[in-house]
Amino acid sequence: MGKRLAGVIGGTIFAIALGAGGAVAQDGGQWNSKAVLVVIGTKAVTLEDQPGHMIAITEFDGAAFNSDGKPFLDKARYQVTDITDTAGQEIGYKTFTEPDGSKVYARYLLKEKKKDGAQTVWNGTWEFTGGTGKYRGITGRGSYHVVSVSDTAVWDELTGEYKVAPSQ
Repeated sequence: MGKRLAGVIGGTIFAIALGAGGAVAQDGGQWNSKAVLVVIGTKAVTLEDQPGHMIAITEFDGAAFNSDGKPFLDKARYQVTDITDTAGQEIGYKTFTEPDGSKVYARYLLKEKKKDGAQTVWNGTWEFTGGTGKYRGITGRGSYHVVSVSDTAVWDELTGEYKVAPSQ
């Protein structure tokens, strides 16, 4: 009877802790996402320091879906700000917003850009830089593969790993 009572009390404490919003274990794992983005604005500036030097900022808006059917960033709003320097590198920032308002922020670095027939393909790496709400304390990194669908739309596939620290 003592072991059974201890099990019931332990299970009740565990259920109360979950109901109070306390995280019992760290969340994380592999993440695979597919997303679509459309251009919502572009600003380009031509510089005179060398021939053909230009800096452009392009904003995208869209949606990301968890390819594995898991709840992490599934059906999230997905926004990207891309910064292209024709004399340097291409970097950018990603924001994922879930329906409850929790956000995940990432930065990325382009590693390769190539033409594949009529399409342009971009490959690079990303790293989570922080989050809000249930994603406060998130870390992670991975790679991305983007393919142009038209002159204003792209298909983005992201893969990597993440960890979310337990809430305090």
